[in-house]
Amino acid sequence: MYNNSKEMTQYFRSAVAAQANRGIDFKTDNYYILDPKEVLKGKINPIICKNLFVEANKNTNESKKNSIVNVIICAKTIKTIFEANEKVQEEIEELTGVYYIPAMLNDEGLLLFNEGDKKLPWFPREYLWPMVESKLAIGDSSVVDNSMSDHVDQIEKIKSWMDYADFFMKFYESVTESEFGENSIRNLDSKESVFELEKNMYIFIDNTVNATFHILNLYNHLQQDEQEKSLYNNFISTEETKVHKLIENECSKMQIHCGQMSGEHSLSPSQREAVNHFNCMGDGEILAVNGPPGTGKTTLLQTIVADMYVKRAIKKEKAPLIVASSTNNQAVTNIITSFGNIKKMGISNVEERWIEGVDNFAAYFPSTSKIKEANSKGYQYTSQKGEFFVSDIEDKKNIDKSMAKILRNCNEYFQGEYKDVIACQAKLHDELLYMEKSKKTLLSLAQEISQYDLNGEKIDMYLESLALQIEETQKSIDRICKRISEWEKCYKRIPLLYRLLKFINSFSRKIQTEFRLFINNQEQSFLNEYMGFDEIREEYSHLYNKYNNMLVELRNKKTAIEKIKGQYDEELKHLKQHNIELHGEKDEKYNLELDYINNLIDKKHRYIEFWLAVHYFECRWVSGEDELSEKQKGKNFKNVLEKFYNRLGMITPCLVMTFFMLPKQFLAFGDQRNFFLYNYIDLLIVDEAGQVSPEIAAGAFSLAKKAIVVGDVYQIEPVWSVNRALDKALALSNGAISTLGEFELLEQVGLNTSCSSVMKVAAKCCKYEKFSEKGLLLREHRRCYDEIIDYCNELVYKGNLQPMRGEGKNDEKIAIKKWPQMGFKQIETEYSIRKGSSRINRIEAEQIVQWLRNNFDTIEKAYPTEEKENLVGIITPFKAQVKCIELELKKQMPTNYSKISVGTVHTFQGAERKLIILSTVYGKQEGCFFIDANKSLMNVAVSRAKDNFFVFGDINCLKDTENSASGLLKKCIYKYSIQDTTA
Repeated sequence: MYNNSKEMTQYFRSAVAAQANRGIDFKTDNYYILDPKEVLKGKINPIICKNLFVEANKNTNESKKNSIVNVIICAKTIKTIFEANEKVQEEIEELTGVYYIPAMLNDEGLLLFNEGDKKLPWFPREYLWPMVESKLAIGDSSVVDNSMSDHVDQIEKIKSWMDYADFFMKFYESVTESEFGENSIRNLDSKESVFELEKNMYIFIDNTVNATFHILNLYNHLQQDEQEKSLYNNFISTEETKVHKLIENECSKMQIHCGQMSGEHSLSPSQREAVNHFNCMGDGEILAVNGPPGTGKTTLLQTIVADMYVKRAIKKEKAPLIVASSTNNQAVTNIITSFGNIKKMGISNVEERWIEGVDNFAAYFPSTSKIKEANSKGYQYTSQKGEFFVSDIEDKKNIDKSMAKILRNCNEYFQGEYKDVIACQAKLHDELLYMEKSKKTLLSLAQEISQYDLNGEKIDMYLESLALQIEETQKSIDRICKRISEWEKCYKRIPLLYRLLKFINSFSRKIQTEFRLFINNQEQSFLNEYMGFDEIREEYSHLYNKYNNMLVELRNKKTAIEKIKGQYDEELKHLKQHNIELHGEKDEKYNLELDYINNLIDKKHRYIEFWLAVHYFECRWVSGEDELSEKQKGKNFKNVLEKFYNRLGMITPCLVMTFFMLPKQFLAFGDQRNFFLYNYIDLLIVDEAGQVSPEIAAGAFSLAKKAIVVGDVYQIEPVWSVNRALDKALALSNGAISTLGEFELLEQVGLNTSCSSVMKVAAKCCKYEKFSEKGLLLREHRRCYDEIIDYCNELVYKGNLQPMRGEGKNDEKIAIKKWPQMGFKQIETEYSIRKGSSRINRIEAEQIVQWLRNNFDTIEKAYPTEEKENLVGIITPFKAQVKCIELELKKQMPTNYSKISVGTVHTFQGAERKLIILSTVYGKQEGCFFIDANKSLMNVAVSRAKDNFFVFGDINCLKDTENSASGLLKKCIYKYSIQDTTA
């Protein structure tokens, strides 16, 4: 398959555009029936108008009632034809809308054109040619595009509803080649000539958000821009990157790692492996890191951000521009929360912010609809214009307060009398350089000592051992010298005549007799009576030489190690002078193993280096580096944006936004045109990448230099908005593939838009491989007890996870000892009850809540310091069952119901609870389609539970085959029945 970036860009753009103009599901959205005449006149039935406003205002305060609501009119709907009570077009859903008109409605029932947003009519892309598997084809996508392009001037002239009606009718007719007033529409599919249409129109509240607008804008520019974009080209390349050898965790790599955002724990081996590989990346490269639940991906991301930040501070360069993104707000706000909850280690005031108004290392760029939520949750939120958080901290009064705070804290920390911020900045940088030098010295000493093979002993104990060896070796030499002297005396006692005539056998035998009697037990291993005296002396000379060499070697070794110990002691003394104790009470002071020292450095040097870099950049910020003038504020000229992002990066090194908002933040203006800042972001972090469809994120890679992509392909997949048939058509029509047969190749490398993820694409791009899969793997799992995570390990992770918490049954500190970690409560059920497209099991809901009511006090008492909201979660396959359980909780547990989370697996993605209850819903006669439909769903469900995972339902709905998700679950729980009460 050939690779052409322009064609791939067009393909991704088309896939995004197809999502922007989708149909509305009549099953899930409330709608009202309109007479077409009302729509054309622009005034609707007063009763319908009232109902729409009631619906729009149901979650709005009385003081903020809407006077205008956004609506969508489904103007054309395929009529469902029945013959003998059976649908004729079985492949087409009932009430399939094919033409939608966005509008505004005022409280007098008048329809208005939305001049502000200029939302325009659309046809769902899946009903437009080209398509591969056509079932309903009403027009051509190129005609739609051309028609819109040709009537831009007419759109600008729309001032009244009549103007708008004229426009949307002509637009419909130009695409469909059918009269707007007709009740039929032509079908481009050769099987039928026309489809009959409903006579009515339908009106909905407009709950759609044109979220993809900025992504489409970026793709439009990308198609025209000729700059080299190595990271983007790497992402969209259909060639799989050649595998390179994994990088060893050696001293030289440890020296490169400078910053750590948390001082509580050192990195795990797999986290360190990821950091080492990240530090060897060049521009245009993508590092894929598979992060199963509970393996510390948040710590990894914090470390990488801190490391880049510290390195820039050491070099006195501008702060790095790091952007973390994902598709949903939950994923990005999780990053914000984690970057604001850095546990202080009690070292000193260095662990506090020295400027006013900043308490998080992340800044959030929300959409307009999320600003209220961001404010209520206390996030540091802003925009490209520098509003909200940025505006507050850039206020002159805040900067003056910050300047005073820096001076006060700097003098306290260094016990100095610094008069200005510039002096503080210089001192902080000197201290940063000292810490970096100390880190390198300690690692070099540990590397040096590793050459002497201490066999795991601490250096002081090893020196004592060496001293004993030297003493014993010297004694051995002394014994050799003494024994040689004794042999000389023995030989001299033999008559001279015997010695002179030793060549005669009789005299020789007499000498041998004397020697035989003189040899001791130790000498029998290397001497015998047949040797002459000269031979014996020669043997002893060899032995003397051997021990003497050994003694010299031991003394030299002792001297060298004593020198290293002396340098190490000296380094510890210097660190103490800088108020840093390298060793805690539980640390082994003279353990100089390289990995051990590197782990200590994580918690001390790299952690303190991060805070020193924070304050160093705070000094630069408060001193006015790249400060914007009043005239520049809110502008998006390139030079203004560069200043804006540098200032923001100095105080919040990670900028957080969804992929839907990201392009907007890097759109600049200059030379009378808008343009994007390609290759501008120093690092793009993609979190929860297994949930991001490639076309949503791909464009963002053009704005960055390199990327780290973290996710888990075994958790919940993206919500794909393009089906496979349409995906094929888009790929073929845009030239991403030259024949339909090539589509499978596109799927193999993950570059399709109907069943892939950014995580899969990143694996294709990554140079490294772990356990026969592309990308690195975070292995050490610390969230769940082993009995719980073992299920996930066997289900999807092929045994590659390394459980670190231990088994609950062996944990003396376990909260509730009589409960198993995996168990079930049998609730006899033949069948569940269908409720629309969902299901409920009321008996199951009642018994779950009854059990919780009986045991909630026990759970609370077991976790006295834990927030109630973190204790219990109930997961179920069906939304109807969620509602059923919630109602039952309100009835049976009126004081605590709000503290218990209930939802489908998707609502628990990224969450954790002490106890998770799974409500299966299915009866024994129904099987358990949900559990076995997708292993990822059960992987997420089970791995939410830290201490206990219980299944409530009829266990007989689970399969007996262990290779299925339900069968494996049954194997794990069937021996452990949960009792109603606890002792």
